This record gives sequence, structure tokens and C-alpha cells, in this order.
Amino acid sequence: MSIDVFLSVGRTSTPQQEEFVAAIEQYLRINDLFPKTVGRSAFSSQQPLKFIKKLMKKCAGTVIIAFERIQIEHGIELRGSPQKKEITNAAIPTVWNQIEAAMAYVHKHPLLVIVQEGLRSEGLLETGYDWYVQWVTLELDALNRPEFIGVFADWKKRVEKFYQKKLKGHKRK
Repeated sequence: MSIDVFLSVGRTSTPQQEEFVAAIEQYLRINDLFPKTVGRSAFSSQQPLKFIKKLMKKCAGTVIIAFERIQIEHGIELRGSPQKKEITNAAIPTVWNQIEAAMAYVHKHPLLVIVQEGLRSEGLLETGYDWYVQWVTLELDALNRPEFIGVFADWKKRVEKFYQKKLKGHKRK
């Protein structure tokens, strides 16, 4: 049984990022899960949000891989307010990780959230929601660690259950 899963990942900009994403894609395939990524494995002339919605509807789970896209060496959060806060050396992922995580949640997809250590923890990429956030270094051995293997196995079971439920729903129609 092969199951499509949505993979939210920004455009890679370093060899380390590309190697890590390729390793996750391979890990998924080895486990009979086929990653569907806008601009990487799936392409369309539609507006991005419409295409993402259509693509997600065909999938039974979502993987979010968040890594550094923007580096803020010095900035100010809430400028002009009493809560003004200095920001230094903050790494931020693509905003599409947040958008796609929210869309996956609305679709009730099981979420596997993998976040590069050192990224700013905010929004749907922080701990405390209905999914577990795995903080990892972008090294291939991260995929061999007991925590990753265990969390992945649990997520995969939930994806398979979602897929079976989806199949039963289509048969009734």
C-alpha cells in the first residue's frame, strides 16, 4: 500500500539542507509513503494556495521540515510598543511552513513536525499543540536516533489509519 503525504519544505539553499530533505524523502519512500511537495515533486499553473489545498486533499498526512530561511542579526519586535523586544541572531523558516501546517491541521492530517535546532520557536512550529515537534540538527544521523524512529513510527500508524478511514468514506459515496 503506497500512501501520498504532503511535504512542506522551503527551497533549499545549502548542500546540508538539500541532503537532509532528500534523506527525509527517501525515508518516506522506504516506508511506502510518497512525498508530494509544491515546486519539488508536484507542479501546477494554479495559484499556490488552491494547488496546496487540492494536493493536500489527496494526501493522508503532512510532514513539515522547517529550516533556516532568514537570519536576523539585529532587529526589533513590536517596535514602538511598551513590549518592544530586541532580536539578535534569530533564524526563521519560510512562512509557507506555517501556512501549510495550518492547512494540514484543518484537513485533520496527522502532522510530523521536524524543526532545525536554533530556529525561532513560534506559531505552529512550537511545542504545545496537537502534535510533537522534533528539534533536530540537519544531519543524516538524526534519522537514526531512537526519538526520530519512534515518533515517525507513531505518525505513520496515524497516517495509515487516516488513509483507511478516507478509503472507507469514498466507498460509501
